[in-house]
Amino acid sequence: MRIIVADDEYFARKALVKSIGQLEEEIELCEAEDGTEVMELLEAGGADLVVTDIRMPDMDGLEVAKNIQARFPDVSVIIESGYADFGYATSALRYGVKDYLTKPVRREELEKAIQRVKEERKKIKQKIENQIVARRGQFMNFSHILENEVVANEILQDFFEKIKHGSWYLLTVQSERKQISKEEIQKLQEIFGRESKICIAYFYPKNEFILVMEAEEENHFPEALLRKKLVECWNKAGTRCHAGISQCHEATAECVKETAKAYREAVYAINQRLLYPENQIYYYEAEVNVVQLFSQAEERELEKSLMENKSSGAVQLTLNFLKRCENSRDISIYSLFTSLIQLMNVINKVYSMKKKKNNTEENKSSYLLFNFKTDLYSFYSMEELKEYMKELILHVSEEPEQKSSIVKDLLQYLEWNYQYDITVNELAAHKYFVNPSYLSRLFKSETGMTFSKYLKELRMKKAAELLKESELKIGDVACCVGYNDVSYFIQTFKKQYSMTPEQFKNSEK
Repeated sequence: MRIIVADDEYFARKALVKSIGQLEEEIELCEAEDGTEVMELLEAGGADLVVTDIRMPDMDGLEVAKNIQARFPDVSVIIESGYADFGYATSALRYGVKDYLTKPVRREELEKAIQRVKEERKKIKQKIENQIVARRGQFMNFSHILENEVVANEILQDFFEKIKHGSWYLLTVQSERKQISKEEIQKLQEIFGRESKICIAYFYPKNEFILVMEAEEENHFPEALLRKKLVECWNKAGTRCHAGISQCHEATAECVKETAKAYREAVYAINQRLLYPENQIYYYEAEVNVVQLFSQAEERELEKSLMENKSSGAVQLTLNFLKRCENSRDISIYSLFTSLIQLMNVINKVYSMKKKKNNTEENKSSYLLFNFKTDLYSFYSMEELKEYMKELILHVSEEPEQKSSIVKDLLQYLEWNYQYDITVNELAAHKYFVNPSYLSRLFKSETGMTFSKYLKELRMKKAAELLKESELKIGDVACCVGYNDVSYFIQTFKKQYSMTPEQFKNSEK
């Protein structure tokens, strides 16, 4: 600790300095003869604690405390006085003074007072560090956090405290709209965070709120409480939300593993909004009663239309299938998922055959967009899914008028996924089913810059926003926007903004 001792009486000051110096703590001591000198020392080098006499010329101890509270609120103050005056003591409390000691100050009292200050500052520092860690976590993908046990334990410690004790459910909650304002995010956090039975955190990449809720007696889900909160979200924040709920999980020390499992369940549950958008609460169900919704005859017809570049027929066939799904109350989300896999298999097959026919090198690592049920999570409505499937079919059918829609979708994809390793080759082969060089040329013609330059500038823009709006460290910002090498991040940022991230951060204060 750095402590400033202020007293205009030389021998009294030296005696206090000696007493503090004899404590076992590692302490750096400075001396001041009056209040003005205290403020000068704080301006020059700061301090953790000021121990000041109440009676001094120019500026007394209470005035010192008042000025410190106004200008250096992080500095603690202890006042010593030769008067056991209740009025002085109450005034001191008003200015945030931590202790009021009467002269002669006994060493034991002084030691206890300094120890109390130290413990309080330690708690405040820990709280701030926890807030910074949580803030950093907001800009990370929740599922990726769970892939690293060290990171998960650091960021999700509040969640894990609930998970270790008693039965619980994990929820993923999203607004009906893909984009919500900072004010709405804050309001929703306040609405859910007021309940002691709920632990909540927000994660920006997928605009999702993750909740851990304590189970009621006999492991029942507290549905009444959740419905009440969803009504509040609408009434107080103007936001209609959907919630996917995991199975009930028991207390466990395997926090990361169990949370990852519960998260997958909650994501599977909320996917049901595609079929039943009028609902707001969706429960996880085991993968049962999966039925084939897309017939073999429809598969053959879709393949024929795609091979002959009859895009209108292929689109109509797909849209009719999706319309059947949304108009039936008996179809499960698992049946929809397996049917989409069928469609994607046909599309991929046709795409591969066309590449082979055109002597285009086949990518042996080719895979489909819908390899995992969590991929449905990116669609908030059946209309979004229909539009995506329509555009995908038009791309494979080589419809030239769909060029701008590819780039539009790609720009939205980058906005959501800029922090990950993304290459134009991967996107061309596995998302848009087009030639990589074609996608590169198309992207440049529509945006005026290469894919790599656009992605770099987007990452720098997001980094600047984080530096301006958060208290994250430079290394954390680099990580959040997709740079593992902090030095390279700093060099890239400096080229973009003609100043280092640290200089930029300080210029915004």
